[in-house]
Amino acid sequence: MFDLLTITLTLPIYVSDAIFSGIYVAAFLKPKHSIKLIHILWTTIYLSVEAVLYKVMDTQTVAFRTLLDLTLLYLLELLFFERDFKRQTFAAISFTAGKELIRNIGSVGYYLISQATWGMFESLVLEPENLTVEKADMFLNIYLFAQSLASVAIYVGLMFTYLKVLSGKYIHKGYEPSPGESIFLILPCITGLGVSMTLRVIILKINERLSLLIYDKVPEVLIWIIVICVLLLGSIIAAMMLFQYLIERNEERRKQAILEKQMEQLHREIEDVENIYSDLRGLKHDMRNHLNNIMQYVKNTGNDRSEIDGYLCGLENAVNKLDFSSKSGNPITDIIIYQRMQEAKRSGISFESEFVAPGSGRIEEDFVASGYGYIDIYDIAVILDNALDNAFEACRKVEGAREITLKSYMKGTLYFIEIENVFDGQVTFDKDTRLPVTSKTDKHLHGIGMSNIQKCARKYMGDVDIEIYNKGERQMFCLTVMMNNKCTRN
Repeated sequence: MFDLLTITLTLPIYVSDAIFSGIYVAAFLKPKHSIKLIHILWTTIYLSVEAVLYKVMDTQTVAFRTLLDLTLLYLLELLFFERDFKRQTFAAISFTAGKELIRNIGSVGYYLISQATWGMFESLVLEPENLTVEKADMFLNIYLFAQSLASVAIYVGLMFTYLKVLSGKYIHKGYEPSPGESIFLILPCITGLGVSMTLRVIILKINERLSLLIYDKVPEVLIWIIVICVLLLGSIIAAMMLFQYLIERNEERRKQAILEKQMEQLHREIEDVENIYSDLRGLKHDMRNHLNNIMQYVKNTGNDRSEIDGYLCGLENAVNKLDFSSKSGNPITDIIIYQRMQEAKRSGISFESEFVAPGSGRIEEDFVASGYGYIDIYDIAVILDNALDNAFEACRKVEGAREITLKSYMKGTLYFIEIENVFDGQVTFDKDTRLPVTSKTDKHLHGIGMSNIQKCARKYMGDVDIEIYNKGERQMFCLTVMMNNKCTRN
């Protein structure tokens, strides 16, 4: 019977543990080798070591056996995955805690299945008078096999659900937890592991003599074991969910704080530049009047004016330089585009703009005809600043011809901004946000420009779209920002 239980109950559980542990750990750590090769080697080594421990270890040494299981997991993590102490510790402890808690649930389930089916099996199979010993033994083995199969199915189903949910809630894989945050995640696992070991010790000692007596007289113990284990499993998952939620909240607050600072700085810059812009327009008007008066004076005097004409032409050219070449229809976007044009000239970048600000020209007529309000120009400024920052940064890394194009257009109630630039290298996208990941080493302080663009677009029920394509021998990066002017801003 021992051999039958080993084959039908213990071995399948160990096999499932070997497979699940490798897949689960891979969700937290970076592999050193091919993930398929790691899964094969991990499963083989884990199963072999567990089989040896099963043969040589006394079932009463629960704490020591659990410590060996943790050590085995940690050594395998070091062997096949890049070193990451905090994540390795959490993965090993959370897997072992879940395994032990679910085994307690499985042991209760095995007992309940036995109690529920043994009487029926005995009356239908073992009571007939013509039953031989060989047939009785065969039917008993079939019964034990079916009972073990049901128990294994319960264990595998619970383990799969627990590990799937826990690894699925682990979203922000690039976040580096602090020591306090790591302790917050590990404490529920340690609690679950401690309670599980205590229950195992009690159950194993009871099983020697009084298992049936206590379970029959106090059936509530079985229910409480299941309830306690389920609650502890839930606490481990809840801790992970809360941790991920706090990361999202803190990240959102950080982005919001940086965006607010950007907006404050942008407001100050725009106020200063608008004053300069107004002064320049007045100066341009006055200078042209003065130049016109001088030219009329020279004509009236009839003197040789070749020298003074050259001087006046120089003044005219200087005055013309005071004029912004960008005519986007809004002074704020005019200033932004003008500054970028000057930057492009200094950097040797071809910069072309066909940008029209919302609330100007044809776009204004489209909005008014639809009866909708205007998109906030400050949101447009944030989008332009961040998008053009990224475009210029990418172009500076390119050898040879470098170009950036900016344009905007309307489709119905939708307003589009499109920025296209040449780039060199690879673009890595975040699996969660689907936005490009910054190439800068300080990812905590950088890489939020695209996120701010998306945030502004989503205020107007819009979003961003990124397309990468080849233009001849060059790679092109095209960012399209869509905003729906029909909606009310949040």
